Amino acid sequence: MIGDAFKRPVVLLVGLGFPKALYTPMDALQMLNELPPSSHGPAHTAAIKACRAAIEGNVDAETVRDVVEAYAKARGLLEPIALYAIAARQGLLGA
Repeated sequence: MIGDAFKRPVVLLVGLGFPKALYTPMDALQMLNELPPSSHGPAHTAAIKACRAAIEGNVDAETVRDVVEAYAKARGLLEPIALYAIAARQGLLGA
């Protein structure tokens, strides 16, 4: 349902590395809809379907959280992973 919140937010790095916390399936759906087409694919579609199912009351929020977190992790958007990727690209990690 729309009012259901995640037990813990999913924190992503978006744009120029700014953190964005997702607290609900609606937050996640809005973020997924704002991503560029290069971020789309089967996992993106599955995450959108999960968000919509939760909003309709057919899936619990924690299931959606798991799906969105898995998508974000695979795309390198999940905060700890994204920070590591940024540091690696900028040569800030030791060889």
